[in-house]
Amino acid sequence: MKYPVIGLAPMDGVTDVVFRSIIDTYGKPDLLYTEFISVKGLLIGKPSIDRILLIHKTKTPTIVQLFGSDPELFYQATLKVLDLGFAGVDINMGCPEKSVFNRGGGAGLILKPELAIEIIKSVQKAVKDKRKKNFTVSVKTRTGYKIHETREWIGQLLTAEPDFICVHGRTYKQKYTGLADWEQIGIAADLAKKTKTKIFGNGDVKNKREALEKIKQYHLDGVLIGRAALSNPWIFQDKIPNFTERIEIILEHCKRFKQFYPQGNFAIMRKYLGWYAKDFPNSAKVRNELMKVNDIEEVKEILFNFSLLKQ
Repeated sequence: MKYPVIGLAPMDGVTDVVFRSIIDTYGKPDLLYTEFISVKGLLIGKPSIDRILLIHKTKTPTIVQLFGSDPELFYQATLKVLDLGFAGVDINMGCPEKSVFNRGGGAGLILKPELAIEIIKSVQKAVKDKRKKNFTVSVKTRTGYKIHETREWIGQLLTAEPDFICVHGRTYKQKYTGLADWEQIGIAADLAKKTKTKIFGNGDVKNKREALEKIKQYHLDGVLIGRAALSNPWIFQDKIPNFTERIEIILEHCKRFKQFYPQGNFAIMRKYLGWYAKDFPNSAKVRNELMKVNDIEEVKEILFNFSLLKQ
């Protein structure tokens, strides 16, 4: 992997194989992540987990993000992931959702640094035991629980020597409110200077130009872009799509959905269609109609009725 990296951040319910393939084709980011996956669910073999683990043909490194709180389950889950063609495992230590936090996973691990380190080492052990080369072990986390504890928290994680840590510039308590504090991300980068661990930043980055500025200003090895990519897969090329390109990508995303999930519930597509259509003429009405679609033909009909698609 070449540094600095500008990649697509993992987003639950968003970064499925269809969305990743679209981003990969049109944006060409340096790195991709799956949605997060429960280590317990992965080992049980739930169909919903198998769906998340689908991977499209690509040369772009794609990382599986796992969450949980049991080191042994992380070990076993990593062994399974190692056979699937992914480039690495990322350990989620930042999710603020109560259902994850209350079970000790995600940002809950900020309160248990010793357990967090044990989990990192268990994943590293799985990679070593499998003798897998060029397979990364990383962490995505936040700056603290109620207040920024970057020096203490990131300092502890660095003792486990993960390949990289992506720091989201918010605390658990902030969830997704307020602004990401990039000074805290800069502190993490300073802490890692004399280690082998790379530091990525994440939070409120709106385009590639801004990502490059953050990398330079805070001496980072990379930046992950999340929500800003939802309506613009070209963001990693610093391009704003024109109207025709937005229409084309809507139809392409629909086609790929059917290719990857022939029996899938098309209602999953509705949120993506709404994001793509946010700047359309009469966007509120168009998006309202798109929230009801059940197949690509209905999508085409709506776009045609609003004079957005020529037939």
